[in-house]
Amino acid sequence: MEQEVIKVENLSFSYEKEKKILNNVSFSINKGEYVTLIGHNGSGKSTLAKLLSYILEPNKGKIYIDNEELNEKNIKNIRNKIGIVFQNPDNQFIGSTVEDDIAFGLENRNIKQEEMKKIVKEYSKKVGMENYLTKEPEELSGGQKQRVAIAGILALNLKIMIFDEATSMLDPEGVEEIRNLILRMKKENPDLTVISITHDIEEAYLSDRVIVLNEGKIYKNDIPSKVFENEEEMKKINLDIPFVLKIKNKLKTKGIEIDENIKTIEELAKYICL
Repeated sequence: MEQEVIKVENLSFSYEKEKKILNNVSFSINKGEYVTLIGHNGSGKSTLAKLLSYILEPNKGKIYIDNEELNEKNIKNIRNKIGIVFQNPDNQFIGSTVEDDIAFGLENRNIKQEEMKKIVKEYSKKVGMENYLTKEPEELSGGQKQRVAIAGILALNLKIMIFDEATSMLDPEGVEEIRNLILRMKKENPDLTVISITHDIEEAYLSDRVIVLNEGKIYKNDIPSKVFENEEEMKKINLDIPFVLKIKNKLKTKGIEIDENIKTIEELAKYICL
């Protein structure tokens, strides 16, 4: 039986004297799922991220994290289960070096120094930053800073990770770095639940499930192949479909069927060359 770790019930929110940014939104996310939330600018996805991280409080409705209601009373306990990677990598680098930054959360949990060094080494290696431990923030790229932030969260062994537009300020290389890292994290830890609020359609195509927001409401909530099956429909709400899917659709018109599990250009190239 699938276990719900996030449940959103009839969530509504509006800023003072403005129309509703979110209007009666409900959905749930199961343990171990990798779910992306997408939508055009103004669709409500950034507001939803702030509500899930309790930066904002809903006007109406409830959010449950691991069966606990997200509120002032429970927030401290809930934050021991959730890690959040924010949009701007410069704003979340806390330590003076990579090592200090990864260790920050562990120090707050009073982990012994010897054990902490082992944990920092282990998780810096997982994100490919083990050779940068003595580096200072200004020596790193945006993608590298985001990898350090992810390592710091992974080191705390949390149940849920939320990526709040974590690639929107990165160059294409940085975007691909984080996209691949999320997939690797999920492969290594199938029980980790990942929610990514993103503008990256290519990432959404690689996730387990896509929730599409449009004008404050859920427009679609399904597996990627179903969400992106109609290009014209997505264009009506100012969204596109993944580039690899466009190529697959073009090949289909020429009578060439491609395995639906092929989801990247690299995989497509290998498949065609076989």
